[in-house]
Amino acid sequence: MPHRDLFAAVDLGSNSFHMLVARREYDQLRVIDRIRDMVRIAGGLDRQGELNETTRFNAIECLQRFGQRLSEIPDHQIRAVGTQTFRRMRDQKQFLAEAEEALGCTIDIIPGREEARLVWLGVAQGTSHGSDPRMVIDIGGGSTEIAAGQGLSPQVTESLQYGCVSLTKRAFTDGVITKSRWRRMRDEVAGELQALQTGIRATGWQQAIGSSGTLRAVQQIVAQQHDGVLRQFTLDDVKSLRKRIINAGHVDSVQLDGLSDNRQPVISGGVIIIEACMKAFGIKHMDVSQFALREGLLYDLFGRLEQTDPREKTVMAMANRHEADQTQAERVRDFALCAFEQIAEAHQLASIHKNLLDWTCRLHEIGLVIAHSHYQVHSGYIGEHSDMPGFTQQEQQYIACLLRYQRRKLHASALDDLPARLHQSARSLLAILRLSVALCRARSDSDLPDFSLQADSSSELVFYLPDGWRDLHPLSARSIEYEIHQLSKLGLELRLATLNQPHPG
Repeated sequence: MPHRDLFAAVDLGSNSFHMLVARREYDQLRVIDRIRDMVRIAGGLDRQGELNETTRFNAIECLQRFGQRLSEIPDHQIRAVGTQTFRRMRDQKQFLAEAEEALGCTIDIIPGREEARLVWLGVAQGTSHGSDPRMVIDIGGGSTEIAAGQGLSPQVTESLQYGCVSLTKRAFTDGVITKSRWRRMRDEVAGELQALQTGIRATGWQQAIGSSGTLRAVQQIVAQQHDGVLRQFTLDDVKSLRKRIINAGHVDSVQLDGLSDNRQPVISGGVIIIEACMKAFGIKHMDVSQFALREGLLYDLFGRLEQTDPREKTVMAMANRHEADQTQAERVRDFALCAFEQIAEAHQLASIHKNLLDWTCRLHEIGLVIAHSHYQVHSGYIGEHSDMPGFTQQEQQYIACLLRYQRRKLHASALDDLPARLHQSARSLLAILRLSVALCRARSDSDLPDFSLQADSSSELVFYLPDGWRDLHPLSARSIEYEIHQLSKLGLELRLATLNQPHPG
């Protein structure tokens, strides 16, 4: 029987896979289980984005173990995400299908800036001075996330395509460590950081906090050099560590007190990133947090279920920024949500689909800020390429697809960019959205009819309209007839009938 008070977060990082299980007690979350496996999936990915079979096998085995622990937790109380390496994977859809089957739940791929936001949220849970301006740096296996600001919402979120695994492979291809190689890679990272300096400085940060295994490893190594007590470390500590690593001469020869065997092969690249960050941002002391992305995931999930969803704030901001007509958006939204309720059960639509339809309706005309002609294409482009805090990569692709195909011609391949598991729901929402946009074209409430939308099956819809309404509204009638033909390209049959007549048998 599912445990209604249990929540889980799964962080599929480029270096390690992590899982947290927490119990809700007095409206707070208390972690009761932690599982970590050093899969190092970034190390198994080549430059073409191909994952070798050994790493693939190890990753799936790990997810099967995680899946056993998750089996008694309700699906809507689990959040699993993939990060940089998943974003780079060439056969992402195929691997995701295998991974989701092993884990027993869906896996969302999150953009780099969303990863930075979640890291920030996780670190904030363990920061005593939550209101003070701060900067958070998280060094993963495939990327480094940087956020700055105060409170629970950072002002700046950035993601760099450098991580401890990928940088070690790139800087020391044959494993040999030299001063010149170290300096060349550090300067390259510093060049990328230069563009971030002004924005980070403007936040007025007062405390720098490191998050992730790399930062914790450096803290542990520095502690072993002194009195064994964990504390903040300085740039001089990092420079001393750099000398010791270079003197080792090879990544396999790095032996440092306090450094685990699992972390040893990738510590070189991690220290390069730390040194570059501390120099670029003028960090004199680096504190280290035990909290990271997984804690952020857990609290973000809990917040969504408690109606404090950051995606809502993102949609409102986007609609305002692109000067969307709120009255028209509400008109389309009301019609669409009414239709949704009528077919949700037959088409197996859940609350997340209702939210996605709601958000899409409110954003459907943001492309008008670019041009009226083909505005749906512009809306889709904005939806796909904008930074949308709170949204996963799949959610953003899903909304962008609905925006792009809300009107005009459909193609049989319209849903091909989405994972196969999302096709059925996307087809249903697209049908609802297209009917709503078509019927609200006159931008007048007086033209909107009473209606009923019924589902004979997951591939059939019957649209009931008042007797004689189509004769009085020829433009709308033509638009609906057009939709019959267009939706058929996606294998969805739309039939028209007269309201109050018996349902066709």
